[in-house]
Amino acid sequence: MSGTSKSGAANRMSEVAARIHKEAEENDAIYGRRSLEILDLSKMHYGHAHMLEWALQNLPNLKGSRVLDIGIGEGQSSALLARAGAHVTGIDVSVKGLERAQELAKRCGAKIDFKLMAGEELRFEDASFDAVLCISAYHHMDLEKATREIARVLRPGGRAVLIEPLATNPLAWIYRQFGKILAREATSEEMPLRFRDLKFLRQHFHKVNWQGMFFLSVGLFGLERIWNNEIPLVKSFTKSMFRWVFTVDKLLLKIPGLQSIAWKIGIVADR
Repeated sequence: MSGTSKSGAANRMSEVAARIHKEAEENDAIYGRRSLEILDLSKMHYGHAHMLEWALQNLPNLKGSRVLDIGIGEGQSSALLARAGAHVTGIDVSVKGLERAQELAKRCGAKIDFKLMAGEELRFEDASFDAVLCISAYHHMDLEKATREIARVLRPGGRAVLIEPLATNPLAWIYRQFGKILAREATSEEMPLRFRDLKFLRQHFHKVNWQGMFFLSVGLFGLERIWNNEIPLVKSFTKSMFRWVFTVDKLLLKIPGLQSIAWKIGIVADR
């Protein structure tokens, strides 16, 4: 490797390290503001619950499987994987997030191996896992590096399931632009997925399928923010409306072209 190439690689590593550090600090601040009272699977947000249900349906034969859960946040996904019989390793860059995930696991009686670790720097042997799950965390990472690492730690025939926000949904774009007004919790380094970003997955997985998830539903989450999502009446209203709006979403997303401007993208990648 030439001196210029070495310098470029070093700079790239430095940028990734700085990005991870910033993500960790900002997530620590977000989780540090939250009450422990919400650490209950029965109190999980209905939108998040639906995403996890879809993800677990696309991870068959979980019992006895070795599953890596990347960017676990407060650990709901890891707890559900453990309940399904998987041997779960949950990682995150946030110390505060891991503390909350550990508390949730304790309350659920779930056995999970937690590690402070970034998706771009997986400290596991090759082919260590049967499956990888990543919910709303992949778009916070250096996609090229993270994808290479995910593929490396998956066994041949293993599967990765990801659910991420898309950059193309108009309501979500408005929601992101007015994030401060809507009290949106977000980190400065995240970048919603674009369809061209799927190229990284296609380079390392022999089969990559995707589907659009949610369309008008994102408007309900914006309403929660405007009127404070901790107000029970507001939460009850948006939760009941979600059942109807989600039904409309499913019909709309059958129209050609609308899947590409959904709020979220669900990805299933087979190694």
